[in-house]
Amino acid sequence: MATHIPDGASVKVVVDAVDATCAALEGDPETSGLAPTWLGLRDKADGLGKARSDCDRSALRARARLAVCDVKWDATVAAFGRSVVDAAGGRRDQPPYTRFFAKAAPSLVQKFGIQREIESARDWLVELARNPAELLSLTWTPRLKDATDLLEAAFNQRNETVKAIGPLQTSVVLFIDEVNRELDRLEGDLKKLFPGAPERVGSYLAATRSDRTSAHEEPKPAPEPVPPLSVK
Repeated sequence: MATHIPDGASVKVVVDAVDATCAALEGDPETSGLAPTWLGLRDKADGLGKARSDCDRSALRARARLAVCDVKWDATVAAFGRSVVDAAGGRRDQPPYTRFFAKAAPSLVQKFGIQREIESARDWLVELARNPAELLSLTWTPRLKDATDLLEAAFNQRNETVKAIGPLQTSVVLFIDEVNRELDRLEGDLKKLFPGAPERVGSYLAATRSDRTSAHEEPKPAPEPVPPLSVK
């Protein structure tokens, strides 16, 4: 049986193995007639490789934007906390401080996971809305809402880019199955062309050797991740 590409191989490993096999077949007039199938596989591999590269880049960019929004949100919350302390005359056991931070101080909330930060800010906005005419509400409702809206949008975008990788990796796993089936067929065809010449046959399949295809592996697709509440 021909050497197979492992299920967990990275997109790059699959692309390189398919392209190299195609080149080996194309480059020899005696096997060029076997190349068309592998030309099609190469084009499909290239498409999957580009799609994964695009997904990875989108996820990286989304994480970068989220990091910026999170730091800006933290600074807004720190300033909000100082204003609330001032409004309470420096007394953290008195309103309005206890209205907002009875469960967790602003410095602690800034260490929460993104989703929990958003939930905390929404709770504060509800509390501010109880007395919309007070100075705290007039000053901080728009600032806190804007910072939280931006944070939530960046958080959702990050989650969407991460979720998009799962189905794509499933496509890669299915493609690996297809390539492995074609490798079996190719080995059979090569044995017919070169009977009694296993080294000749193996030379066309060199790119699929296990020492080349197991160097870079990726996890199999998992259920869509649930964003953690305590880890940013």
